[in-house]
Formats: sequence, structure tokens, C-alpha cells
Amino acid sequence: MMSLNLNNVASTSGLLGPQTPPRLCARELILARVAELVKHEAGTRSGEDIEALHDMRVASRRLREALEIFQFCFPPKIYDRLYERVRRTTRTLGRARDADVAVEYFTKLLADSQDVVEQVALQDVLRRLAKQQARRRAEMQRELDKVQPADLFARFEKAFDHLERTPPSRQRGSRTALLLARRLFAQRLREVFACHRLIKGEADIEGLHNLRIAVKKLRYAMETLDFAGGEQVKENLKFFKKLQTGLGDLHDRDVFGETIQRRVDKLKKQSFTEHLSNGSETVLATIAKQRQNFYTDYANLFGAAQIQEWRARVVPPPATMKKSSISTVTAAIVQQSPE
Repeated sequence: MMSLNLNNVASTSGLLGPQTPPRLCARELILARVAELVKHEAGTRSGEDIEALHDMRVASRRLREALEIFQFCFPPKIYDRLYERVRRTTRTLGRARDADVAVEYFTKLLADSQDVVEQVALQDVLRRLAKQQARRRAEMQRELDKVQPADLFARFEKAFDHLERTPPSRQRGSRTALLLARRLFAQRLREVFACHRLIKGEADIEGLHNLRIAVKKLRYAMETLDFAGGEQVKENLKFFKKLQTGLGDLHDRDVFGETIQRRVDKLKKQSFTEHLSNGSETVLATIAKQRQNFYTDYANLFGAAQIQEWRARVVPPPATMKKSSISTVTAAIVQQSPE
């Protein structure tokens, strides 16, 4: 596996600001995210620390978001090839990470449980989840062998070298990072509130899931272009981080609840499984209560929010702003909080 020095990744420009052309931003930010992805591959493959997989998955998501933001910089064929490799990486990491999260969650429930019948049900589901976890890990290893994330850095460098030869007359998109940030933040914010308006209530699993995705995409866009948006963007980013975390916890309970409900439905069709079924029902009630609490937190946090208010707080003003130096842009990306 190739070795990358993160301190040397941001070589295209030591200074990104509101007036920096997006193509220069794209090279520095995307290569930094590729380096972050590769950094966690060895730990992810070894499996000694499950957080390495989590960090690599987050890095792949941030890389995908940066690619989507700067898609207009790439010729379609080059973009599609690169994006597909990153998407495959995210997908295989996601399946393995979801299995880790489920095992971790139900293990904690078992440790906290005082009910013998519930404990038996939790042990039953954990045996099944452990087998699934092992399968997902094996699938992940095989897919990473195919995708070869470490090769992505050279592929992206080659793509950017190609872009540098593109004449200005053929370049597309916003002329400055500030113009890109204004357009993108406004668009992503509209998507958040559109999803919010469509939610039919606490039981709308799909609607809440769509809102979570929209909030995540807005958050990643703000993190990627915060240097162009100024301090107000960095400050208000905290709200959307908190909102995304709450919606993520709520979504996890939907997934966990579905897992237990499938097991309950199957047990009811079998003989001599009454105690196991009853224990599973107890677990299901615990998950439902947690979900209700997370929904209440979401409603209190975002229920009365108005798009007009947040547009003024999120979309940077059109006036020229001072450049903000991020010569240590790679280190800043590495220090960002996960998901």
C-alpha cells in the first residue's frame, strides 16, 4: 500500500479564499480527502479498532460530497469513473460499519438489561448479528481488493493534471468559491426545508430518513466550503451537526426496530418460542421508547425553524470577503468531527 504524507498533500495552493477559482479548490480539497481515506485503510482491514472503519467510511462520504460539489470541473467520463470507485468504497464500508453499529448497540442493551427473558432474546439476536458482521467484513475485504483505494490518489492527480490543460473557454461553473458557496448552500438549504415540510409525523420513517440525508449533504457542503462562507457559516454549522446526529440516532432505532420485528414475526410462526418472542417484544419496546425520545429532540430542535431565518445565517453575503488562509487545510479536514 502506498504511503502518503498528509502534510504535503495540499500542494496546489496554500491559500484558499472566497475569490479562489473552484478548480484550485477542488484539487486541494479532494486530494486531501483522498489522503484521509487511504490513511484509514490499513486499520480498517485489520479490524483491530472498529473506529478505523468508521473514520474511513466518513472520509469516503466527505470525498463523495466534494466530488459532487466540484462535478462541473471534470469531464463527464472522468468524473463518472472516479465517482463510481468512491461510491463502491462507501457502499462496502457502509454495510460493514452498519453491522458493527448493530452489534455494539445490542451488546450495550444486553449489558444494561436486568430482565432474564430480555437477555435471552438479546443473546439470540447478537448471535445472528455476529455472523452477519463476519460476512460483511469478508465482503468488505474482497471489495476493497477490487477497488484499491490506495490507487485513487494517483488517479485523481492524473485527472487534475488533465484539467489544468483545459482552456478557460471550456471551463464551466461558478468563477469563485464564494459564488459556488452561495449557490450551493442556498440549494441544499431549500432541500432540507422541502424534506422537513413533507414529513407526516413521528411515524414517517422514510420522510425522516430523507431529511437526515438532506441535512447531511448541507453539512458536508458547509464543511467543504466554510473558508468561502466566513465565520457565520462555521458557527451555524454546529446546529446542523447536532441535527444530523439526532436524526442519525433516530434512523438507527428504525433499523434496529426492523431487525427485531422481523425476528418476532418469525418466532411467532415457530413452536416453543414464546419466551424468546416475549423477550424480543420487550427489546422492541425499549427501542421504540428511545426512538420517541430522539423524535422529540428533533421536533424541539428544528420544529419551528424557518427557511428565511436560516438562509440569512447560512448563505454568505455577495460582498467580497477577506481571504482566510488554510495552508493547513488537510489537518483541518482530519480534525473534523465524524459524521
